Amino acid sequence: MTPKDYLNPESIRLQCSQAVSRMEEDNKALEIINQSIQDFARDEEIKSESFYALKQQLKGYETIIEAVRTANIANARDFESLGSLVGSEVLDGEVIFCQMENSLNLKEVYLLNEAVCRGRMAVEKEPSIYTYYSRKAERYRELAENSQRLYDKWREKTEKFDEIVLSTSRLFLESVDIHPLIQEGLSELSGAYRNGAYTYNKGSLWQKQIKNKCLRLGMCFDDMGGDQSGPYSLWRRGIEPDREYIRDLVHGYKEYEKYSDDEIGELLIKLESEGCGYVAFANIVADEYRGREEEFEDKFGFPLFLENVNGSAYVNYNQLIIDIYCASDNRKEDGSYDLDEDISTTRGTGTTPKSREYRFERYMRDNGAEVEIQYIECSVDNVYEICKDEINKGNRMIISTCPVRLEDTQGEPAHMDGGHAMMVTGLTDDGRIEVSSWGERYYITPDDSDYTAPEKNRAREAYIKLQSVGFR
Repeated sequence: MTPKDYLNPESIRLQCSQAVSRMEEDNKALEIINQSIQDFARDEEIKSESFYALKQQLKGYETIIEAVRTANIANARDFESLGSLVGSEVLDGEVIFCQMENSLNLKEVYLLNEAVCRGRMAVEKEPSIYTYYSRKAERYRELAENSQRLYDKWREKTEKFDEIVLSTSRLFLESVDIHPLIQEGLSELSGAYRNGAYTYNKGSLWQKQIKNKCLRLGMCFDDMGGDQSGPYSLWRRGIEPDREYIRDLVHGYKEYEKYSDDEIGELLIKLESEGCGYVAFANIVADEYRGREEEFEDKFGFPLFLENVNGSAYVNYNQLIIDIYCASDNRKEDGSYDLDEDISTTRGTGTTPKSREYRFERYMRDNGAEVEIQYIECSVDNVYEICKDEINKGNRMIISTCPVRLEDTQGEPAHMDGGHAMMVTGLTDDGRIEVSSWGERYYITPDDSDYTAPEKNRAREAYIKLQSVGFR
């Protein structure tokens, strides 16, 4: 804190509340605009190459609208956090530092007076006068100590201010990189009408970067990704509509078309045992199609979002995970089904970077979409930079580690032996890699000793591996 600093929590909370209200109103207006664009684009009475190109361009505007909406949601959350973190006390730097200075000055005066009294005591022969100066010296000592306590009290206010600054220093950073991309997109789209027709560049880098930076996992819909235990938990709960759609989904694949309920349960237990790679890819697919829900449902045959009893939307992870798993698990590179891959009916062997590559590319082709998955050599020294470069290219990342050394958002460790694949959801300024695992947010520290000194690890096979996922 400096003498120029000032904090009025009530005023800040009022401003935060007003800002949140404005953003909510802006987002309602953006939803209306977005719906109007979609309704216009669905007009079947207009058929021409120019109108088709215009509809493609409008998809770019839908991406920008979603980016603005997402930035507003992220900022609104941060305004709410700011309002809750500023405390309840007015902290005026000018007053606080003046009081600190006064307290120290008074302390010095009292200590000087104490010294004078003790000097008189040293030469005083008369007992009554000696006692008088002794009492005065003790009183000045008490006053000096009280001044020190006052100084400490005021100094604690500066520390409280600094703590508030530190606790709020990470706010409003999520949307910082979004705005230049929005401007870049608007500039490109505004120049798309040339020579009497609209031209549209579907592969523009700004669109991919927007999806990574502002439509990425957890920012807009407040979820942390899919959970490989989710499908079995849903099945075990036993609600018939849930079981019915799971049956239909599983029976839709010929390898499982005659599965009984007991066998479906075992299949979902096996998914829970080996499903991390499938969940990582499901997270990526869900992220890719946020804001393109109709296209997703057309391709995959089920909705990307469902609604809970309160009417709030949530990602349909369980259905997507089951679909990817049934279509991909135990598949060889030629597409045939390997009966001997699993350890048992309830325990699988998981995926490797190689199997994820051909299984997931095949899954997307079968659903009318194209994805390219590449294995990228990395080390603990460059894994962070590789992730950063690939994300800036608009690609998603799957990271797999052995052993699993994660920290949660509170800094608590979550350790597992064996290997684990996760979707990269972000990068921190202190060199950590943010991931989604078991439906929660965690962090990997590449310079953890388990990775830098694998010979000391009991797993003896420590590694960090990366795969880049790019949609065409």
